[in-house]
Amino acid sequence: MTTSTSPPTADALPVPWRDESVMGFGMSVGGPAKVFRPQSVEEVAAAFGDVRRQGASLALRGAGCSYGDASTNRNGHVLDLTGMNSILSFDPATGVAECEPGVTVRDLWKRSIAHGYWPRVVSGTMQVSMGGAAAMNIHGKNNYRLGAFGEGVRSFELMTPKGELVRCSREQNADLFHAAIGGFGMLGCFTKLEIETKRVHSGRLRVWGIVAKDLDHNFEILEDLHGEADYLVSWVDLHATGASLGRGLMHRADQMKPGEDPDGLRFYDPALQDVPSTILGLVPKGWLWPGMWCAVKFGQVGLVNWLKFQAGFREERQSPYLQTHGAFHFLLDYVPRWQWMTKPGGLIQFQPFVPKAEGPQVLRRLIEICQRDGHVPYLGVLKKHKPDPFLMTHALDGYSMAMDICVSKNTSKRDSLWRTCREMADVVLDAGGRFYYAKDAVLMESSFSRLHGGDAVAQFRALKQRWDPEGMFQTDLSRRMGV
Repeated sequence: MTTSTSPPTADALPVPWRDESVMGFGMSVGGPAKVFRPQSVEEVAAAFGDVRRQGASLALRGAGCSYGDASTNRNGHVLDLTGMNSILSFDPATGVAECEPGVTVRDLWKRSIAHGYWPRVVSGTMQVSMGGAAAMNIHGKNNYRLGAFGEGVRSFELMTPKGELVRCSREQNADLFHAAIGGFGMLGCFTKLEIETKRVHSGRLRVWGIVAKDLDHNFEILEDLHGEADYLVSWVDLHATGASLGRGLMHRADQMKPGEDPDGLRFYDPALQDVPSTILGLVPKGWLWPGMWCAVKFGQVGLVNWLKFQAGFREERQSPYLQTHGAFHFLLDYVPRWQWMTKPGGLIQFQPFVPKAEGPQVLRRLIEICQRDGHVPYLGVLKKHKPDPFLMTHALDGYSMAMDICVSKNTSKRDSLWRTCREMADVVLDAGGRFYYAKDAVLMESSFSRLHGGDAVAQFRALKQRWDPEGMFQTDLSRRMGV
């Protein structure tokens, strides 16, 4: 059943578009666009009307944390929703929050932790918006237990290109609910989301560092611990070769049981959860990225990774230890503007999701291809996953490997990297794997049906035709993928 309403006086509002350069988080893709930052549902409707009258295209953009071109729209229009950032309500009895789409993970946990709740699913940065998290159906270090972000969304209101507000839940407009979550902004704009958080009995987690001697050892640890650990994630040294290929450091974290950590209750204070801004209270972390840039520029990433792996033995000996939720989850926020270390070319992230049976063989092959072609990722992150019920899902019963790779400004080297990534994509797709649109920058149109299957693609395109028949919602990614 469809129930929709229209915001009043939307057409009377002026829309002050501004010419800006809009880039992906990795700074390697994007371009000029006309940008508007609405402050209300009425202004969103006005923007839709203006773009519709022009016969133009519109990309929806949250906090801009997608690494590739999922929220860029070269020479088109971009609706930046960061100004709609109010938490409309939070129920301390249930932990359910009602949020505007520009509310960030940081905004949510700062409200929830004071009441003893933490977001069910968080990414490696707290800067992600609720609208973006739903559109990409983000996952965290506990995907194998609690699933993706969308499984904690109770309902939402979606604005269609005609300016109508459609309420969606698992019971109401269920087809649109399961397609818009993970639908990368192609069906409508989230204007309000009802989101569940989870009860935590301490402001801290118990954390272990576990050294993995090679890639197979990493998989062994994941399989041994996933039935009992609340969170599992492994840093992988992708520069290691031979018998050490795929070595790394696994981190396990468990939540405290009621009464287990009385002193941890004081860490319900949001000020004690935030990532520290200095090292040893003295050196601003904003000064660190130039040193990281030097390591990249002068080819010392392999040495840095070796040192990190060696430090893992010390961490393993000192485990377990206590760490706040924020310190454990938001590693990408420890160094502000860390992505600047990849200037001037920026970076891309290649993140395949591979079925369990094929995972070890396929991920080993991908590492070998990167090393063969000289495009060795400076960072690798391995996680375990389970399927979810969303139409355009990237999740499956298996594993993912996030691989961060620097992009050269040299055209031939850049083209070489894209060829390598597309070769790797074929290896993944041939094995029944999938990809995550918040990270992708390289897949081709031919990959779309291979990734999701013909039936899912047909359903999605039918919904696109129903709710956006003129194809107003477009991004550089959607055009690249032939959506």
